[in-house]
Amino acid sequence: MRARKGVTVARSNFHGVTVDFGEAKNRRRLFLHRGLRKRPLGSGSNLERLMDLPRDPLQVNPGELFGDIAVVVVGGVAIRVYSPERATKEIDLLVDHKRFADASRRLLDSGYIRDETLFSPNASLGLYGEAWFKEGKLIDLLSTPQLWGQKALVKPVVDSTGLPMVRLPYLVLMKFDSARAQDQADLSRMLGRLSEEECETLIKEVARYSTDPCFAEDVRQYCQLGRWEWGLG
Repeated sequence: MRARKGVTVARSNFHGVTVDFGEAKNRRRLFLHRGLRKRPLGSGSNLERLMDLPRDPLQVNPGELFGDIAVVVVGGVAIRVYSPERATKEIDLLVDHKRFADASRRLLDSGYIRDETLFSPNASLGLYGEAWFKEGKLIDLLSTPQLWGQKALVKPVVDSTGLPMVRLPYLVLMKFDSARAQDQADLSRMLGRLSEEECETLIKEVARYSTDPCFAEDVRQYCQLGRWEWGLG
């Protein structure tokens, strides 16, 4: 979830039109266009087998760090509830906007060092945050004043190691809003396991929080790409 200033925006010619790929919506459209046009053929990784592998315990315990502050795991670590685990060196944590300052103080009291301020240059979800580190442990502390952030903290999914993970609709919302290359791969793998009915239920829950009018259709297309990868048709 880290974003830094000074990033060069890439522009390219796409179907005769100069496109600004600094905008998340344009990156999504390119990914979906190419993926759907080049429908995956052949066989890749056995995702079901990868899904059954045990999850690695983390060095960070959100409950011990933050106590009574509501927190859920988001980002790359959270996808392991919904698709095969992938390696990541940092843990992204979403906390209540009203308790963000308290959460920062508790990290400081626990010996963590504040590294930098995080920002979301093309995000519409109001995300802000700070990067912290301690003895090789990396934490991105995130929050938002928007209503979806409060909803995302409710009824987390507890993974096999006991971590409170954000529910899938809100993880999809966050990755949809970022749309980096890795986020798009995560979206297709996570959504590919959903039935059409489950996909529509997810859209209904979070579409109101997205400013992109193509949100629903893009999510459906990520579902289709993912079904091909999972071998589900």
